[in-house]
Amino acid sequence: MLPILSLIVLIPLIFAALTLLTKTKEQARLLALVATVAVLLLTVYMYFNFDSSIADNQFEELAQWVPSLGINYHLGVDGISMPLILLNAIVLPLLVMFTWNDERKSPNKFYALILATEGAVIGVFTSLDFFLFYIFWELTLIPLFFMVSIWGGPNKHHAAIKFFIYTHVASLVMLLGIFGLYFAAWDMTGTPTLDIPTLIAQFQFIESGIAKDMIFLALLFGFIVKIPSFPFHSWLPDAYTEAPTAGSVLFVMLKIGGYGLFKVMLPMLPFTASPNLMITIMAVLGSVSILYGAFLALSQKDLKKMVAYSSVSHMGYVTLGAAGLVSLSVSGAMFQQFSHGLIMSIMFMSCGVINNTTGTRIINDLGGLAQKMPKLAVIMVMTFMASLGLPGLSGFIAEVSVLAGSFINLPAYVIVALSAIVITAAYHLWALQRAMFGVFNEKLGTVADINGYQTFSMGIIAILILYFGLNPSPVLDMMLTNSEHITSLMAVMGV
Repeated sequence: MLPILSLIVLIPLIFAALTLLTKTKEQARLLALVATVAVLLLTVYMYFNFDSSIADNQFEELAQWVPSLGINYHLGVDGISMPLILLNAIVLPLLVMFTWNDERKSPNKFYALILATEGAVIGVFTSLDFFLFYIFWELTLIPLFFMVSIWGGPNKHHAAIKFFIYTHVASLVMLLGIFGLYFAAWDMTGTPTLDIPTLIAQFQFIESGIAKDMIFLALLFGFIVKIPSFPFHSWLPDAYTEAPTAGSVLFVMLKIGGYGLFKVMLPMLPFTASPNLMITIMAVLGSVSILYGAFLALSQKDLKKMVAYSSVSHMGYVTLGAAGLVSLSVSGAMFQQFSHGLIMSIMFMSCGVINNTTGTRIINDLGGLAQKMPKLAVIMVMTFMASLGLPGLSGFIAEVSVLAGSFINLPAYVIVALSAIVITAAYHLWALQRAMFGVFNEKLGTVADINGYQTFSMGIIAILILYFGLNPSPVLDMMLTNSEHITSLMAVMGV
């Protein structure tokens, strides 16, 4: 059988190395487009051959690597990872096209970092061995660090270092949790293994309740910092704001924190010594992130920073939905990851276009841009409506599923989250009204609308936001199968 998972991981990484050797922008962007389109085609083939009715891993590849330590080359996908691979496969070639006419130094390095990020992120989503998982997890830091520090804004070095320190420290804490799980299972069975499904299954047999809770919290910390969740979110606004537009979109594609919640944490949750405490921790982090992020977004004067803080708020739905522990909330949280990736990609693209065209992102210095940029205005208005949760668009499906599902078990936390809805609508509408409508600010000079490549890239994503808002089943069905499997386990254990 075709090793399709190895191909979608290795193609971007191999082409990243080849792109570094190119001499011109034309060569670099062409190789990047070829690689990302190849990944898209393979992912589409995998999607149409994916069985959404089963929760087990599919397209598995397994080979011994270091048997004395229980390390194997083990890849596979399920209904949790498949939609996120599809998200990356769709957005990345469109991102390459969006940057097609950009002029910047070292285009070979720029496109190589885009490809390296894609390969590393997909590697995380496909790894079923903790050793391989951790390699790809750490590998995602490197291209994003250089993307910010080379092509970022005025505070790029501070933002890049802050991002690296926050997420690397969290990764080390997570590594301690992995080691705890690894050695506990080795002690019980006498056989070393880093196989993720095996270690998750062995977790319930650890005798010490304290050890269980410490392992769980260590792993949880690594994932929630990457989401990021309050109060570990402060690296995100700086990194997202200072990154170039392509870097901001790559950060949005980094859904590995939420993925870890569904793939690792929820299957382990009912077997912890204090499951109710763990649920409370996740619920508090989720609901506070939603409300706190919304307030911070409302107070921003910089359009891109407003979008960055709105991302903190929207990712809070992922944590809250995971803590809701019913199929509707968990699948809604999974769908929020997919929807958020599409919506935020356009929002950051819009911020990049406005900044490049007008020379500013300060909302009060803009105004009337819809008169000069009608194509951008149509796409941007639709995306902002999706972000604030307008029915008929993908953001509504995700958020209403999380809130309705979580209310069953977590009514107080859902009420806190609901209070953010008005604030969310306020900052979206306020920013749109001041930046895009009203009297055009003549001080901005000559303002050009988005070009053909940008229109195509943003337009395709906007169409997908509408399509999945009206018909979420193509990705939601995969998520439902796995969410039902997870929540059935909770019910059996009485959680």
